Amino acid sequence: MIKTHIDHDKRLRIVFDDEQTTPFENYNIWLLDTLRGVIAQPGESPADTWKRVLQTIAATRYLSRIDHFYFATIFVDVQPTPQHRNSITKDRISAKLYELADPAHNKDADSRVEALILLSELYGLNQPETFIIPSLEQLNEEIARHQVQK
Repeated sequence: MIKTHIDHDKRLRIVFDDEQTTPFENYNIWLLDTLRGVIAQPGESPADTWKRVLQTIAATRYLSRIDHFYFATIFVDVQPTPQHRNSITKDRISAKLYELADPAHNKDADSRVEALILLSELYGLNQPETFIIPSLEQLNEEIARHQVQK
């Protein structure tokens, strides 16, 4: 059965067949528009192959100057389905919106709020109802009203 493991700390999504009994050989890495392949070498241990996969991801992130917001998806001896491709696209959109919402990357507060709103829509979260911030006079009137009632 095809399974997906997500490592949020390393920003990895690993798609593999958990019923495969032979050692994994082909690792196809999708990161943004980049597709890299890593093939297990004859006599190489699975741990060494995995180490090369992680090194390839790190090098791709470094050379592409990709921020930590972006997931890498690794297809281990499986082909991506349309659902996988849609998930990758959603991740790319999310990463760009997170980047736009981050004050370290975007100094414009209005566009940061807009990015957060779009993220909430992308993930189906309800937006808070809009409200009007009361003026200072309205706040003083409300405070005075409560003080008279005491």
